[in-house]
Amino acid sequence: MVTVQDIISLPVFDRVWLACPCPAHDERRVINCGTLDYEPFFDDYSVFVPGEFIFTTLGFAKADPALAEEAILRIMERDIAALAIKPVALTEVTERVARASESSGVPIFFYDGRYMERIITEAMNLIDHDAEASKQVALVDSLLAPSDGSAVRNLIFQISNATGAALQCIAATPQSADEASLHALKGQLSGLLEGYAERFADVEGCSVMAYRNVILGFISFSRTPQTTITITGADLSQLADQLKGAHCGFSQELPLDEGDLCIRQALAALETAQLEDAPSIRWSALRLDAFHAAAATDRLFFRTSQLIYDLLEGYDRAHGSDLLATAEAYASAFGDVKATADALYQHPNTIRYRIKKVKEATGSAFLTDKEMATVLIMAKMARERI
Repeated sequence: MVTVQDIISLPVFDRVWLACPCPAHDERRVINCGTLDYEPFFDDYSVFVPGEFIFTTLGFAKADPALAEEAILRIMERDIAALAIKPVALTEVTERVARASESSGVPIFFYDGRYMERIITEAMNLIDHDAEASKQVALVDSLLAPSDGSAVRNLIFQISNATGAALQCIAATPQSADEASLHALKGQLSGLLEGYAERFADVEGCSVMAYRNVILGFISFSRTPQTTITITGADLSQLADQLKGAHCGFSQELPLDEGDLCIRQALAALETAQLEDAPSIRWSALRLDAFHAAAATDRLFFRTSQLIYDLLEGYDRAHGSDLLATAEAYASAFGDVKATADALYQHPNTIRYRIKKVKEATGSAFLTDKEMATVLIMAKMARERI
């Protein structure tokens, strides 16, 4: 944001001084610059807009102090950012103008300097650069902003026509990865969800879609999300028994504006079901594996974890050591030195020494062994879902 202080601080001025007291004048925002070179009775200065920094010589009122006063008062009524007067026709303001400046907050300056056109050019360059910077700031804010609930609801509606208060997602995939099986699974799940919707009055709607090599089923509820497995939840779990030859992942019931998390949960639960060759897995049953999935999904978490691995791999290459393997074993043993030593067929003192080197290699010498174990466990969580 460009302020009055930014404008009057430009080196293009030789000298700038405040004509009369005006509290907090330097913080006023400037959105544009303009010139005042005609009398107020033409159009009552309606062309000027709030936030403009106006420059003038008041040349039109050189022999008429009353006209100069009237012009200043009229333009201040437009809530301009500030008025800068080159002392050609006027060298000081009247008491009436001073009172108006103080009450309105519109500052009045006198200035010595270059041609007015050059001053305005420099000021507009500053405003234009600030506007461009503001666009970039807005883009970064947009990039870093968390999911907007209304945007999520809108997208979920476009995907599944889901409305209501809560949403649950099912992700399913056939055990045999051929397209015919995927289409058959879609039809089967669609029929099962239609029957499910008929049995429960609080089910507002169901839909099914193909997403890459997975079938996604959406169930929207008119009620708020349930935190425990209810009758409807238990009934839904039984659907997996009827989807022969398929793996299924179930999300929690979440508010509709967290529909993106429903999909992520269902896909993560499905991945675990495939790894364990289980007919179905609920996100609420993943326990530690839920943290593995969350860590791998969050890119900042993943990159932080990757940094730990990169530092240890780099140290191992430079020193011919095996710190990374020790760090992973230590994390798998949840910081138990003896269990780590047994897993690596090493003496516990060797493990303690290596953990000390792990701290040094990762810039974590200030951490306790338990804290280092926690860091390594979290780093390993993200890596295990690659």
